[in-house]
Amino acid sequence: MKRSVEDRHLLDVRGIVLVALLAAIGGVLSAYIGYIGNLINRLFGVPFGAGQLIAGLHIVWPLLARSLTGRFGSGTLTGLTKGLVEFLAGGTHGVVIVVISLVEGLLVDVGMGISRRQSLPVTMLTGAVASASNVFLFQAIYFSGVSLTFILVMAGLSLVSGAFFGGYLAWDLRRLLVSSRLVVTTPTLPTKRHVAWRKHLVTLTVVIGILVGGAYYYIAVYDPFAAPDAARIKGAVSAPFTVRYEEWSDRLVTITAELRGSVSYVPSSEYTGIPLPAILDRARPKDDATTLRVIADDGYEARFELASVLKDDALVLSLDGGRLRLIAAAYDGAHWVRRVTSLVVQ
Repeated sequence: MKRSVEDRHLLDVRGIVLVALLAAIGGVLSAYIGYIGNLINRLFGVPFGAGQLIAGLHIVWPLLARSLTGRFGSGTLTGLTKGLVEFLAGGTHGVVIVVISLVEGLLVDVGMGISRRQSLPVTMLTGAVASASNVFLFQAIYFSGVSLTFILVMAGLSLVSGAFFGGYLAWDLRRLLVSSRLVVTTPTLPTKRHVAWRKHLVTLTVVIGILVGGAYYYIAVYDPFAAPDAARIKGAVSAPFTVRYEEWSDRLVTITAELRGSVSYVPSSEYTGIPLPAILDRARPKDDATTLRVIADDGYEARFELASVLKDDALVLSLDGGRLRLIAAAYDGAHWVRRVTSLVVQ
């Protein structure tokens, strides 16, 4: 008996489980991918943008779900669920990431629907477009004032990443899962009893790298128990402690600061917060300490010369959206750290 049109578009139990599994993996790993993006930004010497080189890793999950189930809507459902998992897991973008992931998943469904026959070019093109969409959506939502040239550069990097880290990786992962019979599907490729592992060397290397790096991130960087309005000061100090914003209400100061970044600008505004010198005075840095590292929950960090910080009353920890944010009036925008969780003296 032939299936009806409705049946061909409905997910069965197996498909729903597959979507849930891929969305959960993608949502949990997104924080780690953001951490890698921060490392790339630091390598290129910019506060953001260069991390779009790995933006395609966010698209793998809806692409893989769509190709494995063959159902229109599976990409959208995976994107939506992945965004919800990332948001509930404390993702740095907040509830906005749900919208971003939903749109990416919808574009995956539309792109993969271009052809009834799955092919590598269509998968790579779909991954490229879906990945680049995040650049324009973030700019439309936040109106960050980034120049059009820089937006186009970021979109270009995201396009390339979406094609290879998204499209190609999803295509080869599907081949690997089907040929190894880890996933049973209606294949467009003949299944084999013996997997030609060398054909999947690039994919296996990337997957192993993601898993190893993810393990390091969640063990050494991520702190699930960190309070949103608190930060730990540690390292070369005689009295390490946890800075809790509400406990410093009688020490708050208000400064005027203008954010001037290499790619962004925020006009002069007033910020109220805890002076960093007062925090360091209580922690009592050791005589041989020379550097202060201000670290965010996603691994991003800014470094300061300790001697300069001790004399700078325009460095404050402010409360922004319930999270600590470093306002660095005398420094460029790359030193304004959001979601601060650690102050490390070295």
